[in-house]
Amino acid sequence: MAECPLRIQRGTLKRLDEACRHFFRRTQEGGASGFPKFKGRPFFNSMSIVSGVKVRDGTLHIPSFGALKMRRKGGNPHPDGRPVSAVLKREAGKWTAIVCYAVESEGPTDNGIVLGLDRNGGQVADSDGVLHEMPDMKRLDGKARRLQRQLSRRKKGSKRRERTKRHLAKVQRRKAQKRHDWPHHVSKALAVKAGSIAVEGLNVKGMTRSAKGTVEDPGRNVAAKSGTNRVILNTGWTALKRKIDCKAANVIVVPAMYTPRTCHECGVVDSDSRRTRDDFICMACGLAAHADLNAAKNIREKALERLCTMEAASGIGASARRGAFGLPTPTTREFNRGDTL
Repeated sequence: MAECPLRIQRGTLKRLDEACRHFFRRTQEGGASGFPKFKGRPFFNSMSIVSGVKVRDGTLHIPSFGALKMRRKGGNPHPDGRPVSAVLKREAGKWTAIVCYAVESEGPTDNGIVLGLDRNGGQVADSDGVLHEMPDMKRLDGKARRLQRQLSRRKKGSKRRERTKRHLAKVQRRKAQKRHDWPHHVSKALAVKAGSIAVEGLNVKGMTRSAKGTVEDPGRNVAAKSGTNRVILNTGWTALKRKIDCKAANVIVVPAMYTPRTCHECGVVDSDSRRTRDDFICMACGLAAHADLNAAKNIREKALERLCTMEAASGIGASARRGAFGLPTPTTREFNRGDTL
């Protein structure tokens, strides 16, 4: 214990504390408890440095470790900031330093614009008519499958197997980086564009539940449901919502009911209007639009309805609300309660 730096010991105890707290939280919620178990040395590939971190001329100085040269495209993003902590992380044989800076920030501003956001598989659509698509990872997926097949044919313990395993880890790392960066870029673009962002209240955990069922009650369309779950989880709906919560001035959560099948022009609800995944043709007025963009506009109108209801209940007009610029009044709709999602 004396040979191990105190900062590393504190980081290990912090992880143990977080695991115990999550265990008690899951127990209180009635879910799968998952009692904390012992994790070996290869399980964790990162360590936290919470004090004494200094950055000078692109070099990271850590007490008891020395100096580490860092390379970053574009240089230091916070030259006037004060480094307070760092995380050293190893992924696929490559070391990365994640430095946290203390900087002065004014926070998000409310410009009075309300934007609706519809989350879909592989893309998200906003009410301004913009489709934010995920980076194409077909080439990386194909390469990962090819390397996985090669790995299964390699003899265990051979040098070729270890080399193939390293190549596969690098491909998986690149895929993870793309999935991690995309929500950051999209959430920043949306937060700059609008002060208030409206999203659907989706139960992602329930939507991605397996359809296998049990031996007595087997599921149906298991393969199709598994593919849908994979697309939803790969898009990262919850991660995008979490980033928007951090960067946007206001986040409005609206019910998801009837948004995909409602015409934003006339307000008629008809399941036959959603012809295909991308095509929406209203059976009443004949409006032809992209289905996801139409849903995003419906989400925005629901958010406006909620804002108007809140303002009417509090007795504050739209002109007196902070950052409001004459938001239009939404039209009244009649929903067909017999329809189901």
